[in-house]
Amino acid sequence: MVPSVFLNKQQLIAQELKFDIYYNRISDLNLDDILEIAWNRGIKEAEKIKGKDIKQLIFQENILIETDEKSYNPAYTIFSDYNSKERKITIYKKNIQNVFIPSIPDKYFFWKDNEKIVDLFLTHEYFHHLEAEYIGLTSEIKKIQIKIGPFILKRRLRALSEIAAHAFVKEFYDIW
Repeated sequence: MVPSVFLNKQQLIAQELKFDIYYNRISDLNLDDILEIAWNRGIKEAEKIKGKDIKQLIFQENILIETDEKSYNPAYTIFSDYNSKERKITIYKKNIQNVFIPSIPDKYFFWKDNEKIVDLFLTHEYFHHLEAEYIGLTSEIKKIQIKIGPFILKRRLRALSEIAAHAFVKEFYDIW
């Protein structure tokens, strides 16, 4: 598995959609418009603060950074998390060391440095903070309709927020 942030746009979007809980129900839908909106939202927000120090931005927003030393192996490996109620970013150090760093393509060797990797995750979670506090959840921009039995339900695609956060990080650090 190549970490999402090091994939190209199409690969990244495809990978994140596969992790969405509604993936098996959306394969027939045309999502191009909402995917583009999510991607562009991440880019636009990064352009506003590009060049600033991410740790300083986090400090200014009074966000706590916590490092978790345990190893977690759920179906979807988590490397970092933002808790909006607690205004806290958790970095899952063992998952980063054991799964993420070994998966970084040689082309991006520069990012194998632990402090730089932590900055990537802080930046990703900072975008989720922006969503929670200022711009609203990207996954709420447009809901999709899915059919479950005889019912048609409107649901949000959580993958849209992740796609926007990855685009934010790619633009913030020029990872193209």
